[in-house]
Amino acid sequence: MSHLKLSELSRTLIEIAWYLGPKGLNGECCENLSMPEFIALDKVANTQDCPVQKIGQALGFTKSGATRIVNRLEKKGYIQRVKSINDARVCCVVITKSGEHILKEADESYSVKFQNLLNRMPQQYAPQMPNFFKAMAKALKN
Repeated sequence: MSHLKLSELSRTLIEIAWYLGPKGLNGECCENLSMPEFIALDKVANTQDCPVQKIGQALGFTKSGATRIVNRLEKKGYIQRVKSINDARVCCVVITKSGEHILKEADESYSVKFQNLLNRMPQQYAPQMPNFFKAMAKALKN
């Protein structure tokens, strides 16, 4: 039997990811969305004339991997395929009202979780945390 121990920092990062991340039995974060589906839906909502390739770039997936995510989101009714307004040969995706509703609920849920977390932190750290997490996310993307 191995007695491998995680460092305190590793354990801390894992605890944060578990608390804030998807906890559904199938890794679902919001309603019936996987984390990649959620990220893709957010990308679609914030990208005008959004081709599948941009979704793949946001996820770090190939175009075929992104297409599978798009197919699942379309089947769930959260996005729909349309022709590009700039080039009718290009297929793009747009968010539906159901997709907007899911994103709004997720935003509210994560905001409540984050506020609850801040309320339990030492008062001197709490005001710095929103900017700290934004900087961390930015660094992870680069």
